Amino acid sequence: MPFPVTLLYGGLTALLVTVLGGNVTRLRRRHRVPVDRPIPEELVRPVRAHANAAEWVPLGLLLLLLLEGSGVRSLALHLLGGFFLLGRVLHAVGVYSRSPLLTVGAALNYLLLLYMSLWAIVRHFAQ
Repeated sequence: MPFPVTLLYGGLTALLVTVLGGNVTRLRRRHRVPVDRPIPEELVRPVRAHANAAEWVPLGLLLLLLLEGSGVRSLALHLLGGFFLLGRVLHAVGVYSRSPLLTVGAALNYLLLLYMSLWAIVRHFAQ
């Protein structure tokens, strides 16, 4: 298997995005809100939690895949992937609960993406 670490975190983050999206669908049905109508207040947070994950997860996974393909060790990749997943979960919980976890999750997300981006650039020039 050529990318086992990215495969794991790709699957886990896809589950998160799927759960968040399924919740939006469930709430749209409950409140009888079709896609072509403005969303009521009670759907704003669930929609944002799902959309935010859908926006950031692909970039995080792409960077993880590139680092794995460039030969970064498995332990480092698991730390990056695990903390990235944690950040996404904390952010989603924070959006739903209106708690500081939103900020903690977002900060963790940004820090990890910045770190992975810089590491990828350094690895490029080190070759």
